[in-house]
Amino acid sequence: MKTFMRELQDDPEDMLHESMVNSYMIITDQLSFDELLDYNGCSLPFNPKKDIDNDVIDKIIDYFCTLEEYERCAELKTLKESKKYKKNFINL
Repeated sequence: MKTFMRELQDDPEDMLHESMVNSYMIITDQLSFDELLDYNGCSLPFNPKKDIDNDVIDKIIDYFCTLEEYERCAELKTLKESKKYKKNFINL
């Protein structure tokens, strides 16, 4: 696990991608925050202690649009519009 995280830290683009995928997985309820911690150490582009807002989701959508991953974009947009995503992922 430490080697994996060290490799990500050496390449900022990989780190960004990993954090965006992690965000997608949490927001769409495919992984819980605890499962994500066990999986890869949980790199995220937002603070999971605070409420996630539409601006964060918009940035994640924009990122996946640049990769032409439109199914993810559509799913995130639908969740954003329905407000059915969790506002806070951990309670510390």
